[in-house]
Amino acid sequence: MGLFDFFKKKEEKKESPSLGFDLSQLKPGDILEMEGDSWEVVDRGYYDYGDEREWDWKIASSTKEGFLNQDEEGIYLFWREDIKKVFPHPPSYLKENEDLPYTIKFDTRSFELEFSGAAYYVKGEERSPVIIWDYADEEGNILEILQWGDDDFEVFLGRKIEEWEIEDVFKK
Repeated sequence: MGLFDFFKKKEEKKESPSLGFDLSQLKPGDILEMEGDSWEVVDRGYYDYGDEREWDWKIASSTKEGFLNQDEEGIYLFWREDIKKVFPHPPSYLKENEDLPYTIKFDTRSFELEFSGAAYYVKGEERSPVIIWDYADEEGNILEILQWGDDDFEVFLGRKIEEWEIEDVFKK
């Protein structure tokens, strides 16, 4: 091993994930230590955009439920929210317009559109079409609106997290 090989190996080690594996390997039954609590991976799937995938895990602690997502830009933590807190109300707005507006309100906060598009949500052998709108506020919070059918909507509020915020993973 030459001197330059030593530096090369050290550089490779630095680039490996701090968790020791790719989060896409998470499966139901695995346990995450995050935000001072233990979270069980309850379910998993991914959004298929054709040329890229966004992994999605439903997670639950003893008191909360959430979703962990990962795409090429990072890791995100989301919580289900009440669609009645969104103005204008997405199902009503879409009945009269072709798309949701550029600016939307959640509670009293304004969010601006960052992404909209269609994908398939894949879980096992099932593929469900979904339309997705991602909005962000000035503080970096993300409001995600999903449309599964003509009248089936979900709303999630979340934020980007750093890998170090996932303190530990216990594989099943």
